[in-house]
Amino acid sequence: MRPEAFLFPLRLVILMPVAGLLLGSVYFAYHALLEALAAWQSPLEEALPRLVGAVDLGLLAAVFLIFGLGLFELFIQKLDLPMGSVLTVESLADLKGKLGQVIVMILVVKFFEKALAFKPKEALDFLLFAGGVALLAGALWLTKAKE
Repeated sequence: MRPEAFLFPLRLVILMPVAGLLLGSVYFAYHALLEALAAWQSPLEEALPRLVGAVDLGLLAAVFLIFGLGLFELFIQKLDLPMGSVLTVESLADLKGKLGQVIVMILVVKFFEKALAFKPKEALDFLLFAGGVALLAGALWLTKAKE
C-alpha cells in the first residue's frame, strides 16, 4: 500500500478548523448586526462609536470567512463561488495576502476608535496623532501598491 493512499484522506482533518472558522464568522457577523441595531437606537454621540465597533466586528467576520473558505479550497476542494476573485485562493501565500489586507483594515478601524476618544493636551499630541494618520495612510498605500 502506497503512503499517499493513507495520507490523502487525512486532509479531511482540516474540516474541523474550517467548521470552527465558519461558525466564528457567523458569530461575529451576528454581533456586528446587534451592534449596528443598538447604534440605531442610540443618540448620535453614542451611535458613531457603536457603528465603528460594528464595522470592526464585520471585518473580523470577514477574516474568519476568508480564512475558513481559503483552507477549504486549499485542502479539500475548489469552490465555484459567485463572488469572483474575492474568496478564490490559489495558494497559502494568496490566502496570507488577502488576510493581511483585511487585518490592516481592522487596524484602521481600531485606530479610528481610538481617534474618537482622542483628547489632546498639548501640541505634541497633535503631531503624534498626525504621524499615526500618516503611518496608517502609508500602510493602506502599501497594501494597494502590492496589487
